[in-house]
Amino acid sequence: MNAASNPPTPPDATASSGATGGGPPPSRPSSPRSSTGPRSLPALVAAAVVIVVVVVLVLLFGVARPPQLATVEEVPTPSPEASVAWSQWEEGGSCIHTVDPQGTRSEVGCGYEGELLAWTDDGIVVLAWGPREAAEVAEVIDPDTGEVVDRVDDLDGEPEEWRREPHGGVVHSRNVDGTLTVTLRDGDVELWRVDAPGRYGIEEAVLSPDGVWVAMVDRSERLLLVPADGSAAPRVWAEVDERWVRPVWEGSTLTAPEDG
Repeated sequence: MNAASNPPTPPDATASSGATGGGPPPSRPSSPRSSTGPRSLPALVAAAVVIVVVVVLVLLFGVARPPQLATVEEVPTPSPEASVAWSQWEEGGSCIHTVDPQGTRSEVGCGYEGELLAWTDDGIVVLAWGPREAAEVAEVIDPDTGEVVDRVDDLDGEPEEWRREPHGGVVHSRNVDGTLTVTLRDGDVELWRVDAPGRYGIEEAVLSPDGVWVAMVDRSERLLLVPADGSAAPRVWAEVDERWVRPVWEGSTLTAPEDG
C-alpha cells in the first residue's frame, strides 16, 4: 500500500541529475550561428560595395574600364607652352580651375555664374548668365587673383550663338565594335585609335592657339592632351570631375561664333 501510494518518479528526473548524481546537466555546444554572424557582417558590406561598383562601371562603360593612359606628370615631355582653364559646378557655385603645361592644377576661384569663352591677354573671359531679355555681358577674371577686372558689354553675335558651341567640336569621335577612333576634323588627321568600351568617347575638344595641341575631355571626366599631328597617344592632363566641361586655352581670343 505504501509503495503504491508513492507517485512514480518522472523519467527525466534521474537523467537530469547526471551520471554521478546531483551534478548539473552537461553544457550544450554553442550554436555556430552566434559565433560567425558578427564576423560575416563586414564581408556582406564589402560584397555589396563590390556589386555597386561593378554595376556603375557596367552602366557607364560596359564590362571593361576606359583606356588606361599615362599622366602628364608621369610623362612631362613633350608639352605645350600654354595652360588650360575650365569651370565646373561645385558647392557654392561654379569654380574655375587651371592646369599648367607640367600638369599642376590650381583653383582660380568659385562663385562665378557663366560660361568660359576665352583666355586672352587680359584674363579669363566668362559669358555672364542673366535674363534672356537683358544685354549679354562678359566678365574678365584675373587668373592669379580670381577677381573680376574688366567687362565686355559689346559682344558680337546673338547670346545663343555664344552658348551653342563657343569653342569646341574640333574632333570627330566614333566608337565602332569596341574600337574608338578620334580624328581631327580639319585635315582628317587620326589622333587616337584604341580598344575601348562601347559607351566611351570624347565629349569636347579644343585646339591650342598655335595649332600644335588638342585638349580633349572624355566620358570618364578626364582632361586629355594629345598632339594635333597624332604623333603620340593622349596623356591625362587633369581630372575635371565633370564630362561636359569646355576648356579654354591660354592665349585664345574672344571671337564671335560663325553663323549657322
